Amino acid sequence: MIALARGLATLACCGAALLVLLLFQPALQAPFLVPKFAALEVTASLGLVAFALRRAASGRPRWTAPMTAGVLLVLATVAVAAVAAAGRPHGAPYAVEAIARWGALFGLACGASVLDDVPDERRRVVETITIAAAAVAAIGLLQHLDALPFPIPVISKPGSTFGNRNGGAEVMAMALPFALAAAAGARPGAVRRAMFVALAIELVYLAVTRTRGAWLGGAFGLGTAVVLARPRWSRASLAAAIGAVVVAGAAATLPGRFNPYDVGDRKRYSGVMQVLEDGVDSHSTALRTRFGLWRRSLAMVREHPILGVGAGNWPVVFPRYAEPGATRDGVLSASLAPRQAHNDYLERAAETGLPGLAALGALGAGAAIAVRRRLRTGDADTRMSAAAAGGAMVALAVLSIASFPLEMPATIALAGLALGMVAVDPRPGESRLAGGSATTRAVGYASAAVGLLLLGGAVVRAEVSVRSSRWLGAAERAMRRDTAASTVEALEALKRALDVQPRDYRAQVRLAQVLLREHRSAESAGAARRALDIEPYSPNAWAALAAADLDSGDYGAARRDANEALALLHDHPLALDLRSKAAGKQGDTAAAQADQIHLRDLAADPVRNDTAREARALLHASP
Repeated sequence: MIALARGLATLACCGAALLVLLLFQPALQAPFLVPKFAALEVTASLGLVAFALRRAASGRPRWTAPMTAGVLLVLATVAVAAVAAAGRPHGAPYAVEAIARWGALFGLACGASVLDDVPDERRRVVETITIAAAAVAAIGLLQHLDALPFPIPVISKPGSTFGNRNGGAEVMAMALPFALAAAAGARPGAVRRAMFVALAIELVYLAVTRTRGAWLGGAFGLGTAVVLARPRWSRASLAAAIGAVVVAGAAATLPGRFNPYDVGDRKRYSGVMQVLEDGVDSHSTALRTRFGLWRRSLAMVREHPILGVGAGNWPVVFPRYAEPGATRDGVLSASLAPRQAHNDYLERAAETGLPGLAALGALGAGAAIAVRRRLRTGDADTRMSAAAAGGAMVALAVLSIASFPLEMPATIALAGLALGMVAVDPRPGESRLAGGSATTRAVGYASAAVGLLLLGGAVVRAEVSVRSSRWLGAAERAMRRDTAASTVEALEALKRALDVQPRDYRAQVRLAQVLLREHRSAESAGAARRALDIEPYSPNAWAALAAADLDSGDYGAARRDANEALALLHDHPLALDLRSKAAGKQGDTAAAQADQIHLRDLAADPVRNDTAREARALLHASP
């Protein structure tokens, strides 16, 4: 049984490191997040099963008390916030997803802790993380040089297997301490050289992403690992490390190769000093947007300090706090609705209240205590893995200040693996538990049964999310073609997506838009209302409902629903256009002209490009 538990734990940990970092599927609507989250949940459930089987067979592993308390407090505050939000008007539509993210993190931690007394398997996990991260980095560098032999959907280059360079860079920041441990802990020879090469590739990739927050997180994480591990460097190793840092520094200073597709990417083509200056310039777009998101998140905390707005509810309620100044601050537009606060601490406080933030602090304190104990009592190999885990968690803490690594699958996976490597209480008194009592075995096997149910549920969730995303992706591709045949194709794909996941906000909004093309206004309004049942403060869903009202000839309802959209987003071009047309149909010329003037002002705005483009398109299309 113990051997089975170890085998399952190794499979779960190595599988997570490889699949979550490397997996993507271009045909999906969310080609990176959906398959990565699917792999994360399945491997985490497998890790939990391994943990339960090991506990049933031997009574081990046992986590330190501070770590256990931190985990329980985090889960409890998330659950309480979800239950409290369920009774509010906005409900808790994404509570299951929020709980699943924390469950995945702790499930992988459980799996990694099973390998606590198996140095070879623990080293294998560290090396697998390093190999997977190096593969991500190598793909990203080829993409940076426009030499990648296969296409990857790009949000910002070099996004590698994440599409977005910020996501890839944050993974590198957390993976670097593991790469250091893999290189320093390997025996001299080919494996050690390979690990040093992987470390160098990861450093260079992090440099060329020009992601300031990840640079800072990587520096703190790698520096922490070096201080904690105190590796003994040979002259050759020291020279190689210095060389890698120099090459990475040089790579950071060189702009990417010019490509007309990326011509608007200021960060990619600016000088490195300009990139650094933008990170501290309060007038820069990045800081203005983040400060805007943070101010509004603080408003959520002030309004709901104890229970928060609900687990997973930050994106649901954010539009209520977006105005005034939503488009001015770049926090909300008709084409851009934020899903995260770009600060995990503020988002945690907003969703689960100050008790939830305190629970996260307790987990961090428990992790720090666990790292300290491991460094004091473990052998050389244990201390090295503990130093790597400590470095990765420090990187996570730094990244969370201006990003959302606790919401992304790969950084969640690395956090779970790091936590599991230090969670076990190393005190000698634990050895008396070997063999386990009858009660321990019964609880362990019951937990294993629960784990198997969760594994089955994770597999079902994975299949559902992948299939739904595939149909939604097909629908959106068909909608972009904008022909009669593609409209029929999009409608069929959306129906299939909603058969799989009926409470999919994005699919319902898209369905409302496609039905409106065929002037099926009553059905379009029904889809828009179903979207509002999920996200009641969405200005786009209210605009979709107003469009259906206008198409049906109910001009009073169209003005009312457009008003709802404009109350949430004052500069919503479509809502302004719809309200103007409805007012004109009712003979309210003054109101119609006022909205048209507002729309023309938006079209002439030189700063808010996405809003200006939409406004110009609407003005051009108007009779």
